[in-house]
Amino acid sequence: MNEHHNKHASAAADQPRVPPASSFADAMHQVLSAKGWFTLSKPMLAGMTALCFRLSVHRQLHPDSATAYNWAAEHCVAADLIGIIAMQGAGFNFSPTFPLYQKQAISEIRRSLEQGTGVVCWKDRFIVITRCDDERQLFYYTENASAAELELPYEQFGRNESPYWYGQIYEGQIRKDIVQVLRESFIQAVYKAEVHDLMLPESQYACGLRAYDAMLEALADNTYDAAGAYETLLFYAGLKQDAAAYARETSQYWPEVESVAEHYAALAAVYNQITHTLCKQTVQAPEGPCSLDAQSLLPLLREAQRIETAAIQSIRILLREPIENRFHDVGLR
Repeated sequence: MNEHHNKHASAAADQPRVPPASSFADAMHQVLSAKGWFTLSKPMLAGMTALCFRLSVHRQLHPDSATAYNWAAEHCVAADLIGIIAMQGAGFNFSPTFPLYQKQAISEIRRSLEQGTGVVCWKDRFIVITRCDDERQLFYYTENASAAELELPYEQFGRNESPYWYGQIYEGQIRKDIVQVLRESFIQAVYKAEVHDLMLPESQYACGLRAYDAMLEALADNTYDAAGAYETLLFYAGLKQDAAAYARETSQYWPEVESVAEHYAALAAVYNQITHTLCKQTVQAPEGPCSLDAQSLLPLLREAQRIETAAIQSIRILLREPIENRFHDVGLR
């Protein structure tokens, strides 16, 4: 490990760790680990599914940045990458046909629960429905693996503050060679870094490495939503920690990835410094409106951009042949 990466890795120990990102990967891991279909850590699932490599932001850093992506496409690929057979449904709860979809979704969720498999759903965040009570017409769900169960009446399924409903049901597992899964996940990391999500208008959102330019511009021009920026940066700090842990654990199966792991360790260390800057501002004004020390964040984000760009380049070098064989579509499998 070179001096540059040693400096950042040692800095990580001096910075507060971000609470684990509350994301689709958390919910997915809760279900699959309970079922026995995935026995590795949550960072390993976040990496093997390539979910921890995603980066998309609203250009004014609105709070929806963390969940602004094509759920159906990315979650389908995530399950497929690790050999999980899944079905999913999604839509808008203001649609005239929503009651029909709601009725079908409730039936499918109950069927999955009867087979002992939890279901990942959207309730203004990703949750896990763990059991049901037909007599009381209730689902029970958790917002993370350690949280207490909450109640969700059947008739309220999909009726969220946000206009979306979503659910993913897991039906089985196909065994895959772990090294092939690891290699593919890093190819998908390149895809996520370089390709804009077609679901998101480029005038409003930036994806992959270009997200850094959008964040830097918003902070420099003071055109950002302070509360949204705070949530967004903390969320992505959690994902970068997952990516660093994943790359480090991957090197045990695939030693050639160690140089990539060094970049992600350095990246996580910078995001820990970003977290420290955000949390320091909150401690100084706990009762006041959310505000950011943009001038302190700007150089940290520039450094994160430089390191993550280097990480993606190192993956391209490591996996040059399979990436080049896909020509214009790196995400093609």
